[in-house]
Amino acid sequence: MAHQLSVPNPRMYKREAKKLWTACSRHPKRQRSSVYKQVKIQSQNIRRDPRFINEFIDAGATLNNKQATRLGVIRILFDYQWHMYANKMYHVEDRIVSLQQPYMLPIQRGKANAKVEFGGKVDFLLSEGIIALERFDFSAFTESVDFKETLDRYYELYGQYPDKVLADTLYRNGKNMKLCKDLGIKIFGLRLGAKPKHASAEQRLKDTDAGKRRGAIERRFAFLKGSVGLDLANSRIAESLAVKINQAVVLSNVLTLLRVFAVPILILAQYEGDPHQLRYKVTTKVKDMAV
Repeated sequence: MAHQLSVPNPRMYKREAKKLWTACSRHPKRQRSSVYKQVKIQSQNIRRDPRFINEFIDAGATLNNKQATRLGVIRILFDYQWHMYANKMYHVEDRIVSLQQPYMLPIQRGKANAKVEFGGKVDFLLSEGIIALERFDFSAFTESVDFKETLDRYYELYGQYPDKVLADTLYRNGKNMKLCKDLGIKIFGLRLGAKPKHASAEQRLKDTDAGKRRGAIERRFAFLKGSVGLDLANSRIAESLAVKINQAVVLSNVLTLLRVFAVPILILAQYEGDPHQLRYKVTTKVKDMAV
C-alpha cells in the first residue's frame, strides 16, 4: 500500500517483536506474569499496524479480495485477544485458531490421544445399510438435540417410525428416552442412572449384542476415512470440504448397493433418440467397484 502511494514504509517493529517473543518462548517453565506481559507487547504491536492501514486506505490505497479477507480475520482475532487481555480471561466463544481457515473452530472431545479436534463435525443416520448425512457443522454441537428431527425424517422417508434404535450413550438422555417410549420405539443400551448391582445374564447379553450391532456405524466411519479416503481431505475452503464429505457418503452408498446386485446386469435405454447400453459386472475388489 505504501508503494501504491509512493510513500516510505512505516516502521513496523517486526524484528523487535520477533526478538522478544523468541526470548520468551525459550523458557519452558515461564510464569503467568511473563506470558501476560508478552501478550500485552505483541498486542500493542498488532494494534499499531491497522492504524497505518486505515491511513493508507483513506489516502486512496486498495487491497485485493484475498488481502481484505485476511485483514478482516486478523481484526477479529485481535479483538478477541485484546478482550481476553483487558478482562484477564482465558476463554472466548468461537475462538479463531487459523487465519487461512477461520471457520475451523476447536471442538473439545476429551479423548486420550486428542483432547481437542479440528474439522467438520457430522451426524449420520444408518438405516438398511444406507448412510444419510443428518447434520454438518464446523462448530461443536450436541448430537442428541437432533434425535427428534432424525426420527421425523425417517418417518417421512419410510412412512413409519423405526421399531428399534441403536444409539450412542449421548443420545440416551431422559428427553429422548421419553420420546421413544411415547412413539413405541425400543432404544437399546444401558439404562440411565447407576448400574444395577445384580443384572441378569439375559440383560447383559442384550446390552452386549446392542453394542456390537451399533458398531456398524463405527465401521462405516472407518470405511469412509480409510477406503473412501475421507481422512485425506485437506481442502482449505469450507464449501470444497463439504462437497468431499458428500461425495464420500454417496460413494459409500453406491458401493453398498453394488454389493446387493449379485448378478450381471444389462440395461438398454433410449434418450433423445440415441440408444444407451449399461453393463454391470460383479466384482469383489473395492478398488474395481469404485472405478
